[in-house]
Amino acid sequence: MATPIVLCKIPANPDIAGIGVRIAIYAQNLLCFFPAFWALLDGKVTETELESAETQATTNLVLAFAILISSMVQATTLGLTSYHASIVLSMSWMNNTNAFIYFLLYVQHKSQSISGSGHVVEPTFRAWARHIRCSFLPGTNTGQVNHTSGAESGQFGEPSVQAVGSETGMSTRPSPSAKPESQDGAAPGAPSPSNEEIGTERQRAGNIVDARTAAKNLVKRYVLPLGSLHLSLMAALGLWLWIDIRGFGNMRDTANDCAAEHALISILGSHIPFASGALRIVSFVIYSLFLVPGLNLLLPIVVFLGFHYCVHGSPPNIMPEAERLWSMYSWRKALIRRVQAFIMRWWSMIPPVLGLLFLLAINLVFIIDIELTLKQNAHLQDPDEAKWGFGQILAILLLFMPLRDLAEALLARKMQKEMNLGLEGAVNQKQWDAVLAFVARGADPNIDMR
Repeated sequence: MATPIVLCKIPANPDIAGIGVRIAIYAQNLLCFFPAFWALLDGKVTETELESAETQATTNLVLAFAILISSMVQATTLGLTSYHASIVLSMSWMNNTNAFIYFLLYVQHKSQSISGSGHVVEPTFRAWARHIRCSFLPGTNTGQVNHTSGAESGQFGEPSVQAVGSETGMSTRPSPSAKPESQDGAAPGAPSPSNEEIGTERQRAGNIVDARTAAKNLVKRYVLPLGSLHLSLMAALGLWLWIDIRGFGNMRDTANDCAAEHALISILGSHIPFASGALRIVSFVIYSLFLVPGLNLLLPIVVFLGFHYCVHGSPPNIMPEAERLWSMYSWRKALIRRVQAFIMRWWSMIPPVLGLLFLLAINLVFIIDIELTLKQNAHLQDPDEAKWGFGQILAILLLFMPLRDLAEALLARKMQKEMNLGLEGAVNQKQWDAVLAFVARGADPNIDMR
C-alpha cells in the first residue's frame, strides 16, 4: 500500500528515538537475562548469584530513571511531542522487567530447600504474604517463625556449624557450670525485677530489633522498591499523555496534531491509530493500575507466584505401567527413565524459567513494536531523527555499566565455584580449620557433599 502524502512533520528527537539510544536500551535489557538463566543451570540460586542479579538490575533501573525523568522534565520545559512520549513509555515497560527478573531469582532462592539465607518460604501466596510482611514491615513479626537455615541446622545432610564444632572440639553451647550473670549489671544481693518488668523490657527490645531488621531488609533488597517507584513515574507519564495527546508536553502546535491525525502505533504487530478512543481507555486503565507505589507490584508478583503455585508438589510420573514397560524395547525404556530423571531434577526450575521466558517475550514484543512504529511513521518524522549527537553517544557509552556488571557476575560465579571445590576438598579430608576458613571467605556451606 502506498504511503499517503502528509505535509506535516513531527520534530526530530534523536535523544529518545535515535538508533544509538534504542540499541543501548535493547542491549542492557537483554543482557540481564544471560546471568539469570545461567544462575538456574546448576539447579539452585546462590546468594552470590542473587547479589549479582541485584547489582545488574539496579544499574539498569538507574539508567531507566534517567530517560524517564529527563523526558518528563523536557515535556515541561523545552517541549516533548506525544509521539515521542509513547516511545519513552514502551522503553520504560522494557526497563521495568529488570526488577521482576530479580524477583524471580529471589523467590527461587527463598523457596529452594537449601537456600542458606534463612527459613524456606513455601511457594504459596499466603506464605509469601507473611514473609514480605514479617521481613519488611516492622512490628508485624509476631509469630514464631523459624529462621534457621539449612547450614545452621544441618537438616539437609551436609556438615552443619554444630557438626564442625563437635569435630573441632569448639563448643557451640554454653557450659552447664557457667554461672548466669546478673541482669543489667545488678549486684548479687540487689532485688531482681518482676516478671512483668522483664517482659515489658524484652518486648521493647524485640520491637527495636524487629524495626532494625525490617529496615535492613528493605535497604538490602532495594531493587523492588526502585522498580515500584519506576512503575509509578511511568504510570504518571502515561496518564499525563493520554489525558490529552494533542496538548501534551508544552507542544500545543501542529506536531501533536500531526501525530494524533496521522501516526500509527504498533501493538502486538497491529497498527492502531494514535488517536484511537479504545486505545486511550485501555491505556488509562492500565496506567491507573500501576500508579500507586507498592500496590503496583501486586499484580506482577501474583502472576509470577502463580507459576510456582502451578508446579507446586511432586513432578508428574511418565513411567508406564509395569506390564507395558515389560513389553517395551530396552532403548525405549532407557529413554523414558532418562526423561523421568530429567523432569525430577529440573522440576523446581520450571517456575523461574517460565517467568524469565515470559519476561523475555515481553521485551521482544516491545522491541518489535517500537521498531514497527518508527518504520510505519518514518514519513512523518524529521530527517534529523537519524543524526548522532551527545545523547546517543552517551547512551552507547553507558552500556559499559551493564557490561561491567555482567563481567563481574561471571567472575564472581567462577570464584564461587573454586571456593566450593576447596570447601568440598577440605571436608573430605576433615581439615576443619580449612573448612571454617573457606566458609568465612564466602564458600557455600550447603553444597552437596555426596
